Amino acid sequence: MIKTIAKLTILLGALLVAGCEDNDCVFCDSDDVIILDPAPQPPQGVYSITGDDTVYVYWNGPYEEDIKEYIIWRSYEEYDNYVAVGYRQAEHNPNLDLIIYEFKDDSVTNGVTYFYAVTAVDDADQMSELSAESVFDTPRPDGRAVFYDRAARPNQAGFSFSPATVVPYPSSAAHVYVDRGDNGVFYINAANIDVEIQGMGFTYGFDDIGWAPQEGWSANGWAEIVPGHSYVVGIRDNHGDWNYAKIRILATDEQTGEVSFQWAYQPSPNNPELVAPPEIGNKDTHEPEADAQDM
Repeated sequence: MIKTIAKLTILLGALLVAGCEDNDCVFCDSDDVIILDPAPQPPQGVYSITGDDTVYVYWNGPYEEDIKEYIIWRSYEEYDNYVAVGYRQAEHNPNLDLIIYEFKDDSVTNGVTYFYAVTAVDDADQMSELSAESVFDTPRPDGRAVFYDRAARPNQAGFSFSPATVVPYPSSAAHVYVDRGDNGVFYINAANIDVEIQGMGFTYGFDDIGWAPQEGWSANGWAEIVPGHSYVVGIRDNHGDWNYAKIRILATDEQTGEVSFQWAYQPSPNNPELVAPPEIGNKDTHEPEADAQDM
């Protein structure tokens, strides 16, 4: 017993000399060996994907066995005023495998930019620092629609992104419209001089195009329509601001002149984000508004 007390005294003295973090947990196992249980590491690889009135947040869990849950934080600012908006129970991970988590935030509004970070909480209720990545997202509306070659159905040949409506192609509300050349090829056209179009080529899915380009627009104001191809549209308003949209062609029908497509529109002016995970880079660590234990 004297030897055990002496051993503990020496080890505790060494720890005091070395210094401990305030959130470190010190306890003894059955062999009277002092174990230091530090707070968990913050999640890494955090990114987001834009939806319609929805943001999906993804992250990699730390390689630790005793993670209990994750807290998802959100703010209107990049570095301050973060509040908890959700929780995600951690998967049991005895083999320390890479686990990618998802959280769906559907308490957001299209056209508003939000910043996100994630913390890990262990079995001792110790919380990590917030994730280091600067992750922001601006949700935007999307949907599917059908319009027609203007020669076949002129009143259903145009499309307005705001509001999302099929309109007559000569309408002042139209942003783009469809017609066909003498060879029967479908074309998407800018409806007026304040609309720019750029063909982005073949895409495997709607989310392949995450950001609107800032150059490379069609000099002619039109592009050939090809099923499986995506197109980005820039729309300038009366104040000189730009809104961006994208289209992915699903199918065309030569007999009816029908073109079916997916669309997304970013109502936030001069914001080129259309779906994306934004570029991820290490920034200053965020500070949550409240400690997890106080919630």
